[in-house]
Amino acid sequence: MTVTTAPSRPDTGNGVRGVLRRRPTRSHVWLGLAGLVVLAALAYAALRAWWPAASTGDPTVFVVQRRSFSVDLPQKGELQAAQSVDVRCEVEGRSTIIWLIHEGAQVQKGDLLVEMASDEIEDRIKSEEINVANAESNHLTAQTDYEIQIDQNASDIRKAELALENAKTELSKYEEGDWIQQQTDARIAVQRAEKELKQAADRFKDSKELNEQGFITKREYESDEFSLFVAEKELEQAKLAEEILHKYTYTQTLRQKQSDVEEADKELERVRKGAAAKEAQKKQAFDSRTAELAIARDRLAKYRRQKENTRIVAPAPGLVVYYAEPHRWGDGDEIKEGAEVRERQTLITLPDTSRMKVIVRIHEAAATRINLGLPATVEIEGHPGRVFAGAVTKVAELADSQNRWLNPDLKEYETEITLDEPDLGLKPGVTARARIHITDVANALAVPVQAVFSKGGSHYVFRSRRGGGEPVPVKLGASSEEYVEVLDGVREGDRILLAVSEDLKREIPSREEPPNNARPSETSSVAHQPKTTPVADRPEAASLGVQQAGARPAGRPEAAPGATGQAGGPPKGQPEAAPAGRRPEAPAGGRRPQARPAGRS
Repeated sequence: MTVTTAPSRPDTGNGVRGVLRRRPTRSHVWLGLAGLVVLAALAYAALRAWWPAASTGDPTVFVVQRRSFSVDLPQKGELQAAQSVDVRCEVEGRSTIIWLIHEGAQVQKGDLLVEMASDEIEDRIKSEEINVANAESNHLTAQTDYEIQIDQNASDIRKAELALENAKTELSKYEEGDWIQQQTDARIAVQRAEKELKQAADRFKDSKELNEQGFITKREYESDEFSLFVAEKELEQAKLAEEILHKYTYTQTLRQKQSDVEEADKELERVRKGAAAKEAQKKQAFDSRTAELAIARDRLAKYRRQKENTRIVAPAPGLVVYYAEPHRWGDGDEIKEGAEVRERQTLITLPDTSRMKVIVRIHEAAATRINLGLPATVEIEGHPGRVFAGAVTKVAELADSQNRWLNPDLKEYETEITLDEPDLGLKPGVTARARIHITDVANALAVPVQAVFSKGGSHYVFRSRRGGGEPVPVKLGASSEEYVEVLDGVREGDRILLAVSEDLKREIPSREEPPNNARPSETSSVAHQPKTTPVADRPEAASLGVQQAGARPAGRPEAAPGATGQAGGPPKGQPEAAPAGRRPEAPAGGRRPQARPAGRS
């Protein structure tokens, strides 16, 4: 320490110079010695704080020993109801809120929550009622036409069937009756003509003999002669009629009768097809009118339902919470009177506050360690000193993409922690801090997290040696906020540096340069990486439930091992680690504590 003495002043005659020349008294000597002792103690404490000492009580050196600790994952989230009912707008298109229940009200099932304007819907209802009346009239007309057509078709088909039956009857009648009768009549006519011819011939023969003997007159003779001529012609005529009957009349009449039957059958088929076509046409018209009526009635029913939906009532009891739709650039549409809302938009949430849960987001590095049923403790803002027990009840299958537009590389899984106790009187929406208990590590070699550094995917600690330290590669296991389990690389009793200077960090070797005096197991996982990062400052440290214990306020050394049972732990007042993917909160004053390198004066 350098002491600077002010120059002597000339004697002013007041005796001051004489006072300066007096010999120091004994009390002055003791005061000077006490000051030197205090300065020496302060200097010694400063040196002990910044220089690694050889004693085991050095606060910058940690002695490796076996210990048991819990692995917890701290996460910050939001308290929500375990079950809630979303109340949505069911009015088609866009509608305006004209009345809204105030937020925070406790409602019962059936209580009015929201009322929206319905003037336009009422106009649509009146219009649709007119359309329904017209559709009902058209439907009745089409139904009557359809029924008439069915009756007409049946009548036409019956007439055609009757005509066919008559034609068949006429054919049978001719073949089995008329034709036989005509044959008989023709045969009788021929036989009668032959009989009359014979009689006329006999009379003429007698008349000829009597005329020759003069017993009859010539006139009588000529009369009998003409009668014979007539009889001969009548016989010829009868035979010709019989021949015509067999040769022409029968064939012509038979063909006509058969043709009548065929035509009647075809006419019946035409009538049936025409009837089917007309019936299908009327049926289609009737079905169209029926569909139009159904559509009109459905529209009317829909608008009536829309009218009913303008008054939204509570489907279940609960606490009224206005729904805030998340938006990239701020809050979504505000729910208030006069606001326009769209169909299917959520307006109100009715949470059931009898059972509550905490929603947290777990970074993908730690998501695989979260299983259903893991116990957790929860602290809630506004309830100081109270710790609520719960358990993990849901882990999302896929990463949440809500904030992916802000950070595409951030992948977090939404996780639900349900509180064990019901009816706690809590309200949703407040901040909650949860600690998920991952596992317990028992009787394992462990070092403080701030003593571990990473390079190229490998982890290192600095073993204390005189004048500094040497990097030793280690294989790590489970990690808590304070300690990390060391599976390989150190032994019980090894002395590990807690604060390392940048010069010492540069001694961490690349893969081609193993550290001096390092065992093969200590260098096998070393990777070449130009940048060295303390494990406590790396993002995955937070995902493993590790607090950023490597950062501590300057000038505040850690407690020596065994002093408090928390060697290497975070100093009092240091903030907890932020969840993975989030920036840790800075302490009061706006500055984040930084670790002071060892060996720095």
